[in-house]
Amino acid sequence: DYSMAGERVALITTRSVGENERNVFLRESEIRSLISTLGLNVVCHQSFTIKKENPVTFLGKGQVEEAVEWARAFDAEEVILDAFLSPRVEMNLEAAFSLPVSDREAVIEAIFFQNAHSREARLQIEKARALYEKPRLIFREANLSQQRGGVRGAKGEGEKELELERRTIEERIKSLDRELETLKKTRSVQRQKREKTGIFTFALTGYTNAGKSTLLNRLTSTTVLAEDKLFATLDTTTRSLTLPSGQKVLVSDTVGFIQNLPHSLIEAFSSTLEEALSSDAVIIVADASHPDSVKCYETTLNTLTELGAKDKVKLVVINKVDSIYDDISYSFLKSQGIPTVETSMKTGEGIEELLSFMEKTTDEIFETIFLRLPYSSPILGELSRKEEIVDVKYEDYSIKVKARVRKTEKNRYIDWIEA
Repeated sequence: DYSMAGERVALITTRSVGENERNVFLRESEIRSLISTLGLNVVCHQSFTIKKENPVTFLGKGQVEEAVEWARAFDAEEVILDAFLSPRVEMNLEAAFSLPVSDREAVIEAIFFQNAHSREARLQIEKARALYEKPRLIFREANLSQQRGGVRGAKGEGEKELELERRTIEERIKSLDRELETLKKTRSVQRQKREKTGIFTFALTGYTNAGKSTLLNRLTSTTVLAEDKLFATLDTTTRSLTLPSGQKVLVSDTVGFIQNLPHSLIEAFSSTLEEALSSDAVIIVADASHPDSVKCYETTLNTLTELGAKDKVKLVVINKVDSIYDDISYSFLKSQGIPTVETSMKTGEGIEELLSFMEKTTDEIFETIFLRLPYSSPILGELSRKEEIVDVKYEDYSIKVKARVRKTEKNRYIDWIEA
């Protein structure tokens, strides 16, 4: 079950001693957006300063007591704490509140499941959830065993049930791994086929809700789910695009990044990020309207660096320039040493410039050639399969072909190239 426990949420956030107020505001805004994406209502919000984490309840004893009073006063049905909680701490807090307690990881997992549409995405989130639940079951099982005492080796019904649940979850994880491995191999074969065609590929990356799906729709005139929600896109979507030169390329939309993404989800969705790794070029989409666009950009760049894809970043699209939040951050994004294009999906600004830049990027690998082929030549069919033909003219005794081919392949056609 990936639904949260209730619609009325008591939210608890924390801050370190002397932490910058802007950082605190942005983190609190983000967790509120995450909760809102789930359709839940924050009925009360408390922010506590943490000098040192309490190993038993994360918050201090007095802070827990105060939070319990607030949750009861506002008739909350669930408590969400914007932190990563251990199974022990989570159980202790649930005992104190007499309410379900969820941490940041549980919230993000619930959003991922809500927005997962393909079979692979659903299997991935199910695995992440199983990995999240497993240590909690083990902890509850061990804790119950320690509390019982009595005859050594004897188990109560509760223990037996928990042990069975744990074994079931372990088997499910193994089963999910097998299914995901099969799907991974299938996708790898599909990608190898794409690579064999030689078609140039772009991957759109960026912070969640930066406008990647909307940009893909605008570029390719197709309808990919594009909502003003965090993590609206989880499944990698690839579309064909014909550039002004006539060259066909592929553009992939990838899952959005976020600060403090749970490790289990990074692992679970690494396969969707493989599209960024296997592409010829990466385009970072940055949201100029975000209150902390610089941090979002840095999170994206750091994630790509971890994936080994930083060198593939060829362009930063500064999106939503019709509603820039902060001129200083906006100037920072433009001065990172990576070429930038400014766009607005509302007005269409920057689309032609973006297409032009994408074309220049393909020039690093592709070259335009003019061929004169005899009617009997198999070369036309080969170029067609690779989707490298830009223009064809059939003349009396030969075929004139304009094509965009990879520079490494040019020598294959040297005998037919027209001077």
